[in-house]
Amino acid sequence: MNTTAQPTKTSITTKRLFKLALFCLLFILFMYLYASLDRRTATNHKPFHDSMVIATFQPDGSFLALPYHYLQQHPISNSSFLAKAPSGEKEKNGNETITYKVIAQQNQQQTMQTILRAPNQITIARYTASNSTITPIESTVYNVQTLIMSTLSALIILLLLQIWLKWQHRRRLAAEKQ
Repeated sequence: MNTTAQPTKTSITTKRLFKLALFCLLFILFMYLYASLDRRTATNHKPFHDSMVIATFQPDGSFLALPYHYLQQHPISNSSFLAKAPSGEKEKNGNETITYKVIAQQNQQQTMQTILRAPNQITIARYTASNSTITPIESTVYNVQTLIMSTLSALIILLLLQIWLKWQHRRRLAAEKQ
């Protein structure tokens, strides 16, 4: 006589929801891990990402977002790196959004964060700004490659876990028969 019960529709749905939740958790974990591995800081001596943008402010309070590597080679005039407003947002080329936020301020220095949202990546940059100088702190990129690697890694871990659990279940059933 077969003593194993047939799985109910509710238990199958619960298992699928658990797998989906576990996949999402693994995906987020791997996204953070891969982005952290590619994070560029002054201490890890990797060059900052090419997509890192710096907010430069005009006397009227408007801002431009210029690439960091451009600012290294071309000094700006009639502009400042200090923000008058605590945050701002601008659309560029119709498909990119650049936002800045003042994270901290002391004396004539501000710690700034800029986020460049492009169709294929998001670049987050933090730096210290004074009126005429910037000191990069870090840049992080979330791009399509990070997305693909995170998806594949989460799927592989989930499949390996499922294979291991089935093997453990079969092993336990075999031990009960003996």
